[in-house]
Amino acid sequence: MMTPMGCWYNRAYNLVVWPCSTACSNDIRSSIDSTRLRTFISFDTGIASCAWPSFIPSESKYIAVLDLSRSPIETIPNSIGELFNLRYLCLDDTNVKLLPKSMKKLHNLQTLSLERTNLLKFPKEFSNLKKLRHLLIWKVLDETYTSFNNWESVEAFQGLWKLKELQTLNEVRATKVFVAELGNLTQLRSLCITYVRSSHCAQLCDSLSKMPHLSRLNIRAYNEDEVLLLENLTMPNPLDKLNLVGQLSEGTLESPFFSTHGNRLLKMELSWCHLAENPVARLLELSNLTELHLTRAYTGQQLSFHAKWFENLKKVVLSNLPQVNQICIHEGSLVSLEYLLIDSLQELRKVPTGIKFLNSIKEAYFIRMHPDFILQMGKLDHIPKVHWSTQGVSTLQTEEVNIPASASNNNPRWRIFGGGWIFI
Repeated sequence: MMTPMGCWYNRAYNLVVWPCSTACSNDIRSSIDSTRLRTFISFDTGIASCAWPSFIPSESKYIAVLDLSRSPIETIPNSIGELFNLRYLCLDDTNVKLLPKSMKKLHNLQTLSLERTNLLKFPKEFSNLKKLRHLLIWKVLDETYTSFNNWESVEAFQGLWKLKELQTLNEVRATKVFVAELGNLTQLRSLCITYVRSSHCAQLCDSLSKMPHLSRLNIRAYNEDEVLLLENLTMPNPLDKLNLVGQLSEGTLESPFFSTHGNRLLKMELSWCHLAENPVARLLELSNLTELHLTRAYTGQQLSFHAKWFENLKKVVLSNLPQVNQICIHEGSLVSLEYLLIDSLQELRKVPTGIKFLNSIKEAYFIRMHPDFILQMGKLDHIPKVHWSTQGVSTLQTEEVNIPASASNNNPRWRIFGGGWIFI
């Protein structure tokens, strides 16, 4: 049922709040039986911490789902500890900096999400949340996502490794103690571990080898000069997705993991690796890849994709490869590619050689490219949608114009897009 005040509820079991006035919220409270409230989701970005009692009455102790994401709240009251039935708590994109110790009483909590908040420390009492399955927490540091440390991760609190039911842990800082105890979290499916030092790597590899259910792994080095020593990485089962951020020791891409399970990997991201050899050739054995991201991963000048390479790849992202001035795509390569993004390759002055062979491609982005590159755009007529700019992406302008006829025999309609054009 949708109320005139912009709120929806069904027999007061589930309540969704859209932006509305204080009078609206008071009317809601008087209209429902708060003891029957099970789900509360707020889309009202004007809600304040002081409004908590109005929306979450003390009688609503059986609430199981509480989502206050994007609300400008800064504190969570101690009364949250009374919500003993709470399973899901989302505080994404809020200003919360601290959580009350009373949360240790939320013994049924399974998901706690604090993405893009200012909270990076947990009290040690959180190790009492034995049923916690999904812990997602990180703080944005660089909203452009172009620096090595784009975000800050949570400090591993005492006893974190005792949460044996954890399936998702994103993101946590590596410490000597935590890396050694990490192997106790055998139910993990997804792990992002940051601030990894070379001295952590041997123990980290040992702990990871004890995780039979892990399918998504992200490892980020302490800084761009720290070397990840992962040449002995092995896993009991294949991964679906692997992200490695930082310099890699020689032999990492030939480690037991890659030789045993590499052909089962679906998504691969290499960032800030500064490899001198063509990383595309070194990943050739990953025959089932569907996504490949390379960001500051290569210091060479040429990237080549040869025939029969990556026949299942659907998405390629090449970003901040400062020396690359030539990309060659041979006929018979990337035969399934649907999406291509090339960002900040300022030395690349010509469109990739052989891009005409990409018959399955549906969408291509060329962002922050050299002006000379833009003069080559007429060679991309076979791609249904092409997006480009020389200064970055902007969607503020929507004026429709015509590209010069020389760029296309069909003289299609284009749209201004961050200083460039979008085919529409």
